[in-house]
Amino acid sequence: MGFNLFRRWTSESGAGKADRESRIGAPENKVHYPKPNAELDARWTALRKPGSGRKGPSPEAQALLDQLPAGLLEQTTANFPHLIEKFAANWPNPKAMRNVFEELTFESRVTRQGFPLAVLNELTELRERYESAQQR
Repeated sequence: MGFNLFRRWTSESGAGKADRESRIGAPENKVHYPKPNAELDARWTALRKPGSGRKGPSPEAQALLDQLPAGLLEQTTANFPHLIEKFAANWPNPKAMRNVFEELTFESRVTRQGFPLAVLNELTELRERYESAQQR
């Protein structure tokens, strides 16, 4: 008997509308997500793929890697080539490099997974070498 009463109550015109809106929000308050765009998705995917653009590091990044001890950033270069580009762009500016190191070291976004241990060790050694070179 209870189920039939519920069916009748929900089938009546406007019955339960206020209750539904209080649970799910008014239609004007709903979030509207953009429609999928295959072209934009493909361009974004191409940007996010390692090595999708040019082959190898930029000339500036390669010059930086040549200055550092061999193998210092081997795992970082292989797994996170965009970081090498970021280092190369900011290397001459100690304040900017400090900000880059802090951004990579300290958690600022909840969605980040963190770096593998080998990469973290390389970044820590790079930071120590950079800071000791700035103190001279």
